[in-house]
Order: sequence, then structure tokens, then C-alpha cells
Amino acid sequence: MPKSHFVDDVPEGARKAPTTRETNEVDKFVGERIRLYRAMLGVGQQKLADGLGVTFQQLQKYERGENRIGAGRLLLVATTLGIPITLLLDEKAFSQRYDEGIPSVADTLELSKEGYHISRAFSQIIDPEIRRSITTLVQSLARSQRAS
Repeated sequence: MPKSHFVDDVPEGARKAPTTRETNEVDKFVGERIRLYRAMLGVGQQKLADGLGVTFQQLQKYERGENRIGAGRLLLVATTLGIPITLLLDEKAFSQRYDEGIPSVADTLELSKEGYHISRAFSQIIDPEIRRSITTLVQSLARSQRAS
């Protein structure tokens, strides 16, 4: 049977196993991801809460990491927002944040609504030559912005 993560590989904030009512850093991180993608997509808290069948206040508690969110409801969040659930459970981003002191997702300016839409559209382009051309164009534009 293949080994998964060793205890030493688990980020410090995730090591504390919460009781039924207790939350930890993972719950806060997932809540921030929900809030980030909800805001990026222009979905109001009330609209998402209605889609989940919870109160506005309950959604706020999920987003602040005050209440734990179950796997089934988390899948419903992703489905309601029209995003893959993996965006809400980004292990790499969590590890980077807690292992390297990277600012919270909500504070990161690189994750914008436009960036999200560009990323989704780019992932639908199949032709590798077109993908390379677009990447070169965007890198060139970014360099010209830094130079000015």
C-alpha cells in the first residue's frame, strides 16, 4: 500500500484535529477560498446562502472559518459557483501559506476576477502553439509594464 503524507509533511496549522465544534487553520483557509471565488464571480452572500440552503449568517461563519463545512456542502458550494472543488481545497496554496508565510488568499492581488476568467478560457485552448503564443504575448506585455 503506498504511503500518503508523513506527519512531518502536514502543515502546522492542519495538525490539530478539531472536535466537532472546533475549527482549525484548514477551515479558515477553505472559508477564505469560498469568499474569494464567490467575490471574484460576483455572487452575493445571500444568493450563495440560498443556493446552499443555509442562512446568510451561516455562510458568513463558513467564510470566516468559524464553522466547519462538510464535504457534501463544500461540493455544493463549488457546484453552485460553477468551479471545480479543487479550487477550494488547494493543498499547495495551503502549504505555501503556512510553510512559507505567504499572505492569505484574500490578500493576494494576483488572483483577480479577470485572472480567473483568463485562466478558464486559456485551459480550453487545445492547440499547444496557440497556448505558447498567448503565453509569450502576456509575458511580453507584463515586461513592458514593469519597464515603464
